[in-house]
Amino acid sequence: MSRLVFPLALIFLVACGKTGPLRPPAPRGPFPPSGVDARQLGSEVEVVFTLPAPRGTSKSQALGRTEVLRVAYPRGVTPPVDPDAFRFRGEIVAQIGPVAAGPEHRLVVRDTGLASLGGGGIGWTLRYGVRVRDQTGRSSALVVARDLQTVEPKPSPDGLKGEATADGIRLSWSAPAGVEEARYNVYRGSVGGPLGERPLNVQPLESPDYLDTTSSVGERYRYVVRTVAAAGPPYRESESSAAAEVDASDRFAPAPPSGLVVVQEGKAVRLLWNPGAERDLDGYRVYRRGADGSWAPLGAGIVRQPSFLDTDVLPGDRLAYRVTAVDRATVPNESAPSEGAEILVGSEP
Repeated sequence: MSRLVFPLALIFLVACGKTGPLRPPAPRGPFPPSGVDARQLGSEVEVVFTLPAPRGTSKSQALGRTEVLRVAYPRGVTPPVDPDAFRFRGEIVAQIGPVAAGPEHRLVVRDTGLASLGGGGIGWTLRYGVRVRDQTGRSSALVVARDLQTVEPKPSPDGLKGEATADGIRLSWSAPAGVEEARYNVYRGSVGGPLGERPLNVQPLESPDYLDTTSSVGERYRYVVRTVAAAGPPYRESESSAAAEVDASDRFAPAPPSGLVVVQEGKAVRLLWNPGAERDLDGYRVYRRGADGSWAPLGAGIVRQPSFLDTDVLPGDRLAYRVTAVDRATVPNESAPSEGAEILVGSEP
């Protein structure tokens, strides 16, 4: 009988060593890239994506090479929703060695091999995916961009020029030769930095000019224009025009305030005028003409609202006022003065 009790007790003890349900092993490969997108520029395709941070701090987990893969479907073929498309038909079109990945580190890769496809790749549907490997070769998940159907390339615009104005940066260019009813997208970046991935204009432009009202004073910008080849996104455009660099330093004074009126308000004089419409308007300066005929500023500095109360007055004073507008430039630009307004201060009612 004792021979049976010992094995049963042993089995019971082993079973009691179980601490919870079985769990799959933790992932060990790199995190996947993000923001994968593809666009046609001329006769090539540009693929952009954001590299991930390493999964861990060991040397083996540092990022190794990045692979850009493509699956191509000929003209007239409807691409299937096939999760195994890249495994069976995927072709590596670009490989990048180790790159130090910082926050939002975007990489741009060109697929220059469309000419090897039938008809130069025009009318094909292209599906791109990106994956990252670590130093041991372990792969991240493959992240796939939206399908891109290529179209006949169009020529780039020419003669792009930019000029800083009081309303923003005004751009103009020449229409590409041989393109009827051309439409355009405008892109901006800082000088020495990457261009934005989305155009500044919400809809394609139908005329060869654009006013960038979102520029910031004191910045230097780089602009390019592309001819729209087909509606997007995904974007299908010409190659970029030659870039135009523009200094957005503010050299333009605001318009003089208008509609100045002065009224007596108790023992004081109230000034009112129309607010200015400039994007970089900082405020106003109020001036009063003294008995010697000279104009002197009133108040402690900039008046933020289109109104001012002058309390330093006496009954019988004949006073004249005018107002200027001031912008937010590092060295502020001041407008010409408004038309003057006069008042004879009476006794308090």
